[in-house]
Amino acid sequence: TPGGWAAVAGLALLSTVVAMLTFFAGLKRIGPVNTSLLSTLEPVMAVVLGAIFLGERLSLRQGLGGLLILVAVVVLARGDPGRPAEPGAAGA
Repeated sequence: TPGGWAAVAGLALLSTVVAMLTFFAGLKRIGPVNTSLLSTLEPVMAVVLGAIFLGERLSLRQGLGGLLILVAVVVLARGDPGRPAEPGAAGA
């Protein structure tokens, strides 16, 4: 149906085009390290948005996996205080 094709086109635009544009904008604004950290959250957001908007059910395994990804991103974002800053990193 036309409505179904519109949904497919919208999904393709949002999940592909907008995601890539924001990824490249992030590279320019916050640098490659932080952008790559944030991009690891994309699957978690897809599952959460699927549960919110599409009524998908989340399993315990999915919840624990998402939590593990979130914890890893926070730990990596905090960085190692004993490690010198990367060349070209903000504030270096």
